[in-house]
Amino acid sequence: MQQEEIEEKVTMIEELFQGLVGRMDILETGMADFLKTFMEQYRNVLENIADRVETANKRYDDRKIQTNIDELTKIVSSMPKIVTVRNTHHFGAWSKSLIIGVVIAFVLTAGSIGTALYFNHQNNRLNSEAYNFWLVRAMYPEVSKTIEAKLTEDPNGFIQQAEKAMVKQQAIIAAEAEAHQAEQQQRAAKQRLEKVKSAK
Repeated sequence: MQQEEIEEKVTMIEELFQGLVGRMDILETGMADFLKTFMEQYRNVLENIADRVETANKRYDDRKIQTNIDELTKIVSSMPKIVTVRNTHHFGAWSKSLIIGVVIAFVLTAGSIGTALYFNHQNNRLNSEAYNFWLVRAMYPEVSKTIEAKLTEDPNGFIQQAEKAMVKQQAIIAAEAEAHQAEQQQRAAKQRLEKVKSAK
């Protein structure tokens, strides 16, 4: 039984090989015919392309191209390999003096403006005090005579007394302002308390 199956399979394989050999023969002969017809059809085109390539080669002179290439390689070889670049900046003598001059002019201008503003403020203060003394002299001539007399007798002692009196007055004014502010805060707290009580 197995012998018959093996013989059957062998005959099948032989038939397959014979069919494959036939197809290969057809393919070989068909391919050769196809290539022959292809070459016959496109022979003119291929000859035309070959003629154009040959005329293009004749158009350019090989010696001129080679001399151009040689000249270019000489130029490239004569160029320096490392190019130094200066990347630091140094101020010259004229630029240093210019910068120093501009800085000095700026400092002098700023100092002059600051001094002028300070003197203007002091002048306004002295003017207001002179005006106040002029009012005292006009309204209370006896007081102004007493002040002038005490200034001529002992100017340093009188000025010290006046400074102490001014410090005392400023302390009194500051204390009154604090008391007034505390009183306003107390009133506001009482009003809030009354609003809370009335809301119940």
